[in-house]
Amino acid sequence: MSQMLARLDAKLAAAEERIAAALLGAALCCLLAGAVMRSLGRPLIWGDELAVLAMVIAAFFAGSAAIARGAHLTVDGVLRHLPRWARRGVDLVLVALLLGFFYCLWVWLDPVGLIAAGSGAQLARDAGNFTYTEPTMTLGVLKIWFWLPMLPAALGALFHALVRVLRC
Repeated sequence: MSQMLARLDAKLAAAEERIAAALLGAALCCLLAGAVMRSLGRPLIWGDELAVLAMVIAAFFAGSAAIARGAHLTVDGVLRHLPRWARRGVDLVLVALLLGFFYCLWVWLDPVGLIAAGSGAQLARDAGNFTYTEPTMTLGVLKIWFWLPMLPAALGALFHALVRVLRC
């Protein structure tokens, strides 16, 4: 069972790294296209915004993969000298923080309120939650499409952290 979890963990981390790399490549292309077009006197006003959004999404997926690799923000020099139970405690704190992040996502995205309201526009009118109706500044695309990738990235991060706890 633990071998299967370890393989699944590694495959998920590799997929997250590929997603992050593709998004960073897309961000670089947007920035390069923007620079070229600006030099030709026809700026792509939406290019910078798309690049920033792609980089943010990439950071979520890369962060999740980093948890799987044990490369999350820790003080490695100190952790190497801690006993096994203390390292497990660090991973348990990470699980607790990720569960708190999920709670924040739940409150922010309010799926129950969205279903009850029937639409994002109605949720905005009823509860003042404009999450599903707010467009990007220059792209004109709803921001929710750029916020939704946080859910699979956070789920992946939680899975990686739980696997780390079980592995200890």
